Amino acid sequence: MGSEADGYEAFFQGQYPRVVAMLIAFHKFAPHIAEDATAEAMTRLLPRWDKVEAPLAWVRTVAIRQAVHLAMGQQDGLPDRELADAKAAEDLAAVELALMAGSAVQALPPRQQEVMTLALVDMTPAEIAEVLGCTAEQARGNLAHARRSLRNAIRTEEEE
Repeated sequence: MGSEADGYEAFFQGQYPRVVAMLIAFHKFAPHIAEDATAEAMTRLLPRWDKVEAPLAWVRTVAIRQAVHLAMGQQDGLPDRELADAKAAEDLAAVELALMAGSAVQALPPRQQEVMTLALVDMTPAEIAEVLGCTAEQARGNLAHARRSLRNAIRTEEEE
């Protein structure tokens, strides 16, 4: 039982900030909604820890659904407060920097923007496919096209 609890604790410590960052950066949820939805998903995972085969995909799916549910009941947007978790704030800052610095990402077709944004929060093509409802091959293909387009855009900017 101890190793299961240790496994969950390591999972929580490693994935909580990333799921929060994904909800904010990709799905545009307010930070307080992202934190609450992720905490709820992690709480729901604990009693199922030994039964869930893909805990990261499970937590991301539950967190997205919970965030939608929470956002539907909220009137306002972003609160004027800091993220409670310093690690989440660091991860979010890295994602925001990557997205702001990469204005070329915004020039990508919508699906390529989606896969690139999810890749920036350390999701694998299989995980991206699960979130977007496509096959892993389609996610890999879109990611390859997005990376190629970004490389070309960076080369063009450097040449100018």
